[in-house]
Amino acid sequence: MAIKLFDKNLAMLEKTMELRSRRNSMIAANVANRETPGYRAQDLVFEKELETALHSDKPGPLKVSDPRHFDGVKRQEIENVKGSQINSFNPSPRMDGNTVDLDKEMAKLAENQLMYQAAVRSVNWKIRLLKAAIMEGGR
Repeated sequence: MAIKLFDKNLAMLEKTMELRSRRNSMIAANVANRETPGYRAQDLVFEKELETALHSDKPGPLKVSDPRHFDGVKRQEIENVKGSQINSFNPSPRMDGNTVDLDKEMAKLAENQLMYQAAVRSVNWKIRLLKAAIMEGGR
């Protein structure tokens, strides 16, 4: 029987940090182009896709009698989550067609950074738990 050292939650946290980093770059590009005529603000959405991948190993609505049967759930590996790049909505773009709202972008940037830091803290906590288990197991 194989021992599973790293669980699905750690893979999810790793993917979350990767996607939050990509989103941070997009938001930074929006802020940098706030004076560019015709620039359309971009964003990255991935939360629902990541949640679906996290819970895709739960049993589906169909009863199966063999592990090779399909149970009606669409499976997606966490590693394959890419997120979707979208145009940020701004109900009142400027006269030159630029859709960057600096206040909104700065708020998104602050939220994204907080969520990234929370993921990093969670990874560090899981690693500390693993290290403690290893250290106590050797005594």
